[in-house]
Amino acid sequence: MNFKALVFPAILGSLLISSQPVFGQLDPGGPGPGGRGPGGPLGMHMGKVVTGEPYSATVTNTTVRTLADGNTIQRTTTGTVARDSQGRTYSQETITGMFGQSGAKTITFISDPVAGYVYTLNAETKTATRRPLHTPANSDSSTGDRNSARPSRTPSPNVVTADLGTQMLNGVNATGKTMTHTIPAGQMGNEKPIVSTTETWYSTELKVVVSSKRTDPREGTSTYALTNIQRTEPSSALFAVPSDYTVKDAASFGGRH
Repeated sequence: MNFKALVFPAILGSLLISSQPVFGQLDPGGPGPGGRGPGGPLGMHMGKVVTGEPYSATVTNTTVRTLADGNTIQRTTTGTVARDSQGRTYSQETITGMFGQSGAKTITFISDPVAGYVYTLNAETKTATRRPLHTPANSDSSTGDRNSARPSRTPSPNVVTADLGTQMLNGVNATGKTMTHTIPAGQMGNEKPIVSTTETWYSTELKVVVSSKRTDPREGTSTYALTNIQRTEPSSALFAVPSDYTVKDAASFGGRH
């Protein structure tokens, strides 16, 4: 049995669903202020549904890591994201340089809060894996008050944030913020402090992250960007499973759906 062929699709699907923004978003709105990624395989969880603000865009994620010997590892995903006026989202990305696989891997997500499902489309097998989609109850799309019940966290003295103001970025107004996180010397066996920085530009109109960059000496540099942003209604065909695909319910832990 080819172990890689068996395990790779499952690992890839899990990473794509759970990671933001490195592999794109189940909800192409990005993490945003107060946002969080989707949940696990027992049922997808997403942030607030954004309606009335349709858009489509090109998405690019690049991660570059430099090794101690000067060698570099680069992984890139490119694709398209879209959202319609009903809050349905579409994300298709082509991934290269993952898990030693040769060539590129294309994967598509459709999130449909109207029907209550999220679909992972596999073009090679013409199958769509369906999972329940759970959205926060009584969330306010303008204030994000779904987080109000969460206990407040004590600010860490090792994390410093700064506002960068507002600018026009890739055709939309975006608000910038930087976060610098310092791990003191000796905290994890490190001889010197480890400093990582994250810069994020967020559109309050579209409620999406337009651009972000994270630099960490342990992991390298990751950049994310939405470009070619269109504010018109995307084609409804993007948010429907193709008619020649077979829809299957994803098995959860314990063999239940």
